Amino acid sequence: MAILKKIKAIQILRSSLRWGGLCLLLILLACSEQVTDIVGPSNSGFSIGIKAFYGTAGLPADGNSKATIRVEVFDENGRGVNTTVTLTTTRGTLGTESLTVTNGVGITTLTSVSTPGTASIVATVENASATTIVPIVNISTAVSSN
Repeated sequence: MAILKKIKAIQILRSSLRWGGLCLLLILLACSEQVTDIVGPSNSGFSIGIKAFYGTAGLPADGNSKATIRVEVFDENGRGVNTTVTLTTTRGTLGTESLTVTNGVGITTLTSVSTPGTASIVATVENASATTIVPIVNISTAVSSN
């Protein structure tokens, strides 16, 4: 099923020459790909992980492009939990700073800024924090008309 989702996402991307198609692809992939770097436990035994999805070159420094941020929280038995995670970033704007995690998964976005740099996103549950980075890069958007 995940392969069919990825094939469909690639077809959608091919039909669009705008960054919107790329964002849609990233959102679809983020919904199915798991976080692999897990930190914890917290005071209550929770473990937390965070992963960013932004393409291979980075997030364009255009003030509009979005990366998908996926956060996962598990109890000591590996079961997804319902909780609230605090998010912070050093660059760009988060879709929310207080993310509701349901059945272990929460998804939000990071909107780029107009100057290149590296965004460091930190997700915290109780006393456990996990970090991911998103490079915000200059990308030429020149299009030739033929």
